[in-house]
Amino acid sequence: MRKKILDQPIDILSLDEAAYLIKSALINPKQFKIITLNPEMIINALDNFEFQSALNNAELIVPDGTGIVWALKLKGYNNALRIPGIELAEKALASANELSKKVAIFGGKKDILEKAVNVLSNIYPRINFVKTIDGYQENEDVIAEEIAKENPNLILIALGTPKQEVWINKHSKKFPNSIIIGIGGSLDVWSGKKQRAPEWVRNLHLEWFYRVVNEPARLPRVLRSLPRFIYMILREKVNSL
Repeated sequence: MRKKILDQPIDILSLDEAAYLIKSALINPKQFKIITLNPEMIINALDNFEFQSALNNAELIVPDGTGIVWALKLKGYNNALRIPGIELAEKALASANELSKKVAIFGGKKDILEKAVNVLSNIYPRINFVKTIDGYQENEDVIAEEIAKENPNLILIALGTPKQEVWINKHSKKFPNSIIIGIGGSLDVWSGKKQRAPEWVRNLHLEWFYRVVNEPARLPRVLRSLPRFIYMILREKVNSL
């Protein structure tokens, strides 16, 4: 069910429903671009035409941020649920493994990527990782062509937002039968470099705060976007009364 927050598209569904759509796209190959959205990304889209275009062209946009779910519920969509991007990516990998599909990964540091792929290969032994390329490359057009030659069923892009979403949108025509999802820092978690917040912290909807505490460099980004997001959501609510 597609809705809008601050004129930005967002889909309301459960993790299992999103996983079903991904599995269907693996069984019946088609292009399926996925964005996992948080408040910072919405604010970015307001000022970034390329990112706005990526949002408009995505087939699935899920709420990967407590702030997004809060904003949806404030608009009366009480069935809105958070879908963490890393969990959605793992659902996609599980389906790719079940169906013995081909997967490509682009992004991250070389050593982190190698460790992550090694871990994923053990968890999902039936996946064929046909192309893995670290994110420190100069010619993105060449990288896109290299990935396209392998005709992967699932492509994970770990370039960070908004770069990964813009990359996906720019090169999507090269992947008419691929599921493509931006995975942010998931490689760091899969490689063991970083840990996700404990489950009790996630249940309190404070995973974002846990990440800021453990990665203080994130704080300026949060302070630039979150207060503006909250203000704009509340202003929109007041104006609708």
